Amino acid sequence: MRFTKTEMQGELSKFLTLFGNQVTGLYAVSSPAWAAKDAVQTSPIWETVNEMYDYGVDGLPVPASPESTGSVVGRHIEVERFLHALNTLPMKLYLDGQGNTPPRLAILAAQCAAARLVLDGDDRRTDYAIDEFGPGGGDFGYLTLAEVALLANMDERSVRNAANPKLPNPLTTEPVGRRSLVRPEEARRWLATRKGFVATKVINEGDEDRLPRFDLPPLPQAFYDDVAREAKELDIPFETNLMRKILDAYKRITLTGDEQ
Repeated sequence: MRFTKTEMQGELSKFLTLFGNQVTGLYAVSSPAWAAKDAVQTSPIWETVNEMYDYGVDGLPVPASPESTGSVVGRHIEVERFLHALNTLPMKLYLDGQGNTPPRLAILAAQCAAARLVLDGDDRRTDYAIDEFGPGGGDFGYLTLAEVALLANMDERSVRNAANPKLPNPLTTEPVGRRSLVRPEEARRWLATRKGFVATKVINEGDEDRLPRFDLPPLPQAFYDDVAREAKELDIPFETNLMRKILDAYKRITLTGDEQ
């Protein structure tokens, strides 16, 4: 399913604010500053989830930093593991008892980022399937059909149907234990023909100057002020945040058109 960053941010902001207050309850302390909305939206986890959306959903390189070298590493791994833990039954029950729910769209963004990391030829950082299927039966070196479906913006059933060997150009899978998994190179081949797939964008050093430029129509000053304020909060360039806003607006228009 496709979703906008704005939709994900709204859900994540609500979750983190409530979760911060829940943690203070466990320690029996007053609500700290980091449970406030402004603090939540300038926190490392907020920035990290947004970067995972950029990489996982939009295929954009993660900005280089001491903890980030262009893909999902370092703090991204910690956040992905945290979000994975939130999606377990015990944690869902705990959150529900406190009037909270896991941030579903942030979890999907993290899953997309982890899947794209494997698709792009890197190693899976955490192989959760080992716990269920044992050593040698995990996902390491493969993509699951669910992950291929995420990247293709398709439902898993459709991807399973596409793996039917009787089709003219099927998605080729390999048996791993009791499951059928997909090699990254095969996933790249098959996804290249999918309309809903967004390929990872590679920007080499110096290429930024050769990117197409365009003039924006007149927009209210309040819009630019809002973009500048948010860019400062997220510690990203104004131009980067402006492009994100434009991309989100384009996606909303596209999704609305598809539904009509």
